[in-house]
Amino acid sequence: MVSSPHEAMRRIFEEYPALFSSVAEVLGVPFGTPISMTALPTDLTETRPLERRLDTLLRFETEEEGEFLLAVEAQGKRDPDKPASWAYYLSYLYNKYGQPPILLVICQDRATADWASQPVHVGTPQWTSFTLRPLVAGPHNMPVITQETEARKDP
Repeated sequence: MVSSPHEAMRRIFEEYPALFSSVAEVLGVPFGTPISMTALPTDLTETRPLERRLDTLLRFETEEEGEFLLAVEAQGKRDPDKPASWAYYLSYLYNKYGQPPILLVICQDRATADWASQPVHVGTPQWTSFTLRPLVAGPHNMPVITQETEARKDP
């Protein structure tokens, strides 16, 4: 049940949007004074089903790190929509399983690997809410295996 203090803390920003600039200044993050504000719906429920599928999802348990999830995505070319999907996947997995997710992107070529390895900063120039940093494996950072016997030992 929502409490009065909770309502007061959230609604004050709707009633006095310029308050955000003052709070941000106190926190050491400069934002400009708002010239307009629009309250948007707060219900984040998906109203239409969206198909979202990872290529592979594995749960690991290690002695050193404990449990974590590994989301593996095979990426054949640049796709400007992928970073937003990857951020969604990781947030969803963390929320659903309560375990830290790691994203591993496997690329066939160096250009795609270079693109995929760039950090994606979600937020504004003044403040990054989170940064997506996938692990990326591609031909530039994996050993070349030329002998069949070596490939059988270490795929």
